[in-house]
Amino acid sequence: MSDDAEKPVEFPELKSTPEGIELSVRAIPGASRNSTGEIRQGALVVKVTTAPEKGKANRTICEVLSGTLGIPKSRIRLLRGEQSRRKTFLLMKITSNEVEEALRSHLE
Repeated sequence: MSDDAEKPVEFPELKSTPEGIELSVRAIPGASRNSTGEIRQGALVVKVTTAPEKGKANRTICEVLSGTLGIPKSRIRLLRGEQSRRKTFLLMKITSNEVEEALRSHLE
């Protein structure tokens, strides 16, 4: 196999629950711009410009996820990791296949 062969796109850990899809996120606050684009230790890396104070970075992560996944912010809820870089978000009314399809262009 040559080094030029395409590697398959790696996706973050997704867990289906009765409420929706749980998405693992690695938060990087204080970045130069808001973005997604890589997977680190099974989590989607989300870089945000806001500081991690009084939930500002968490709200910005919801906005970035909303834009990336094409779903309203009202369908994204922080489940775990409010004060941690490692977070779990609940994505409601979306399938894991739809999440992977939406992320595909951001991860290639």
